Amino acid sequence: MTQGQTQVIREPHVVYPAMSKRLGEAGVVIVGIYFNSGGIPKRAEILKSSGYDRLDQAAREAALTYQVTPFRQPGANEATVYLLKAPFNFTLTQ
Repeated sequence: MTQGQTQVIREPHVVYPAMSKRLGEAGVVIVGIYFNSGGIPKRAEILKSSGYDRLDQAAREAALTYQVTPFRQPGANEATVYLLKAPFNFTLTQ
């Protein structure tokens, strides 16, 4: 499923780790989020790391707070799992 095929019900709650800010860590994390047929995330895995464990973990935790109405394929049943690849950007501001 792509972001264009979904309607976001609840945006993810992203928390930039304080230690990462102090250390100047920034980057993009790509997270694979697996949703059930009700649009609730059941699992999240890092597909592309930022290079910083703290940022990767923060993105994974944020991904689990997402809620969407998934695009349902014709013939899909209630047990169908939907995958969304979502970028999480951690950018330091001056």
